[in-house]
This record gives sequence, C-alpha cells and structure tokens, in this order.
Amino acid sequence: MFDPLDAMFFESCFPGAVSGQAEVTCPHCDTMLTVSVADPLGEESYQCCECGGGFHVDWGHETVTPL
Repeated sequence: MFDPLDAMFFESCFPGAVSGQAEVTCPHCDTMLTVSVADPLGEESYQCCECGGGFHVDWGHETVTPL
C-alpha cells in the first residue's frame, strides 16, 4: 500500500514539488535537462544549455512547447 503523503509519491505526481528540480527533454535537440521548478503546478520558460533553444513548460498540464 502506498502513502499519498510520502515524498516520493508526491514528487512523482508533481515534478519538482519536493526536490525543486525536474527533468525535461528539450523539444529542439532532445537533450535531457534538469531544470529548477518554482511552482510545480505553474508555468515556466527555460533555455536549453546545449542548443540555446527556448521552451515553455506547463507543469500542471505536463506539456513542453518550443518557443
């Protein structure tokens, strides 16, 4: 049985909620990136350190959109 208050369960449901970081794949070059997460249900913009491409992440809807 799992405990919904367990940190690992919470982190799997809301990436970055406990650790403050999450992994995303750059939509431009497919590089796996570790990014900081300020609001695990909000939206944030990032820039890839490999190709320089910008992208937008909606953590609540789990979408990554190139800019």
